[in-house]
Amino acid sequence: MAEEPATITYSIAEPFEQALKTVRNVLTGRGLKVSGELDISSRIRERLLIGTSPCVVLLVSPLAVLGKALGSDSSAAGLAPLHVVVSSRGMQSEVHVLRILSNEGAPLDRLAMSAVNQIQAQILEAIEKIGIRATLTV
Repeated sequence: MAEEPATITYSIAEPFEQALKTVRNVLTGRGLKVSGELDISSRIRERLLIGTSPCVVLLVSPLAVLGKALGSDSSAAGLAPLHVVVSSRGMQSEVHVLRILSNEGAPLDRLAMSAVNQIQAQILEAIEKIGIRATLTV
């Protein structure tokens, strides 16, 4: 069996700036909060003087109830807020969401793992409304 990629990727038929707005809107429409943004391409351009295609990481925080469940396990701090990457692909854009591993051998307790899975499911459901899941070949 082939290994699955580390991210779940969607293609959106919109240029980057519009796709970024659309992604923000669908996430907040699901009750998720975009608690921060990291403009990766801008940072690379400023620090390394290298031009790259636009790329922003959205830091997505859960609803309060799920946030409390994540607080039950200090290991969950590395996963929350979840990162949603929006990047440019010419006249289209891509959205990447980190694939959450199963609880087998994971350091998270059952309550925190359930919360992380619920948050990821909400993010994926939101993005599926605006994008098409990309199948990447290895």
